[in-house]
Amino acid sequence: MLLLFRFKEGLSVKTKTFLEERGSVLVEVVAFAVVGFGLVLTLGFTLLEQERRVLELQAIARNSMRSYLLHNSSDMFQAVSRLQSASKLWAEERIDVAVTCLPNDCDLPNSFVWLELSADGLTAKAFGITNG
Repeated sequence: MLLLFRFKEGLSVKTKTFLEERGSVLVEVVAFAVVGFGLVLTLGFTLLEQERRVLELQAIARNSMRSYLLHNSSDMFQAVSRLQSASKLWAEERIDVAVTCLPNDCDLPNSFVWLELSADGLTAKAFGITNG
């Protein structure tokens, strides 16, 4: 202990203040936390925007199916097109539409209708049963 004290006595004033400074660790931790928090926020906002697009595409699929089932004379592709043009997120985008019916004729009563929308790597599905 006496040797360490003598060692510190022989040091210059700048070296002593550097050895006794403890605030630099706190500054580094705060800076790292700010950068890390910024990255987490950026990733979070990106994921929220992607989820928003998925939910909007699912709403278009559900409402198109609902419109088709309630108005038997309406065309599924027209319903998708109408709802897409009303959408803020998907109005300018291309949406691929696939309709499958079991049995093969969608106009038969109690036929199972499956609608699948896909765009930008996202998919949304809706199904229903016709009344006839």
